Amino acid sequence: LLTLSLSWELLAALLLFLLQLNLPVPSIVSGTFLFLTVGHTSPKPEAQSCLQNVTTQNTDQEKAKKSLFLKGLITASLVLLGLCLLCFGNPTSSSQQAPKNPTVEAFLSQFSQLQDRFPGQSPHLWLRGRKFLQKHLNVSHHTQPAIIIFTAARTGEQTLRCLSTHVADTYSAALHGGTVQIDGMCKSRLQSDQAKLEVDTELSSAFQARSRAAVIHRFELLPAGATLIFYKYCDHESAAFKDVALLLTVLLEEETLETHISLQQLEESVRDFLWAKFIDTRTPSSHDHMDSDKLSGLWSRISHLVLPIYPVQTIEKEGCHVHTKP
Repeated sequence: LLTLSLSWELLAALLLFLLQLNLPVPSIVSGTFLFLTVGHTSPKPEAQSCLQNVTTQNTDQEKAKKSLFLKGLITASLVLLGLCLLCFGNPTSSSQQAPKNPTVEAFLSQFSQLQDRFPGQSPHLWLRGRKFLQKHLNVSHHTQPAIIIFTAARTGEQTLRCLSTHVADTYSAALHGGTVQIDGMCKSRLQSDQAKLEVDTELSSAFQARSRAAVIHRFELLPAGATLIFYKYCDHESAAFKDVALLLTVLLEEETLETHISLQQLEESVRDFLWAKFIDTRTPSSHDHMDSDKLSGLWSRISHLVLPIYPVQTIEKEGCHVHTKP
């Protein structure tokens, strides 16, 4: 609209300039007639008739010239307007010609296929999850990793593991990288310090080897103190690796998850569940033990997006590898 407004202002200025250069010929003829008649109060009839004929002829010629001039001016104005519209009237032409990001295109192509492989999921999973990861892939200079919490009820345990892995693989494949998986259940029997060291070593080694996504399965089963290592990987400003995605899965204690639960309610449910799992009021506070303040700080770093996953019966019965073959 701004471009069109400027084009009309340019056209109006041009018209005004041309009209200012156009001196009306009839006024010049009248002035000549008056000049010629000064001092001759009684012109001869023949001279008067001759001058009237000249004036009439000049007036007719002037009308014809003026009409031709107006037609030419209108034609020129239309041509100028057409050129302006052609050059500036399509503001989206430059954006349409902008090159596409091949990394994002590869991700979107694979991500769209997951929707067919995992039916019955919340629209938030596909819409918010896609936009969140797409935005991270489209950034040239990352300031923090992409972090998502996937959560499900007991009846969706296998689907939770399967879908989160496929989302991570889709993200890392677009970047020609790999995916590292850490199982919280395998770390649950370890002491906090040992579990923390193993998680740190596995994540650091994988990301240095060009893995671009990590899945922390059953995050709630990690020893509470071991989760403090995610301060290192999930900080808003000083994360150790910023151009990666970390997907955390949390299996709630409920048997089923409400179909129409809001994302805010879901986030509150996961938060309350982790508080109950990780905060032990009987344990004295120390640098390597979890307390409410530390968990609040951790939660602010990992709760960027919390998404629900609902069970796919074929996955729950037959396993992930059977259902998700292309």
